[in-house]
Amino acid sequence: MPDEEHLTILQRGVEAWNQWREENPGITPVLQGAPLSGQDLTRANLCQASLKQADLRWAILEGADLTGASLIRAALLGARLRGGEAE
Repeated sequence: MPDEEHLTILQRGVEAWNQWREENPGITPVLQGAPLSGQDLTRANLCQASLKQADLRWAILEGADLTGASLIRAALLGARLRGGEAE
């Protein structure tokens, strides 16, 4: 179950999300099971985010920072990941 506050901020757009991440560096985003299918998350700061079981099918994650993100059982069918960062 995603943290509703985190999901609401992300749904406002990548710019709002990245600004929130800058202002709250100590918070680990919980987007577990989030319905993000088809979302444009280009250049989103998803570093250390819990994306377990998230629906990321057909999401655009180009240039997104997924460093340390947990993607266990996340649905990634058709997701665009070009140019992203991950470790």
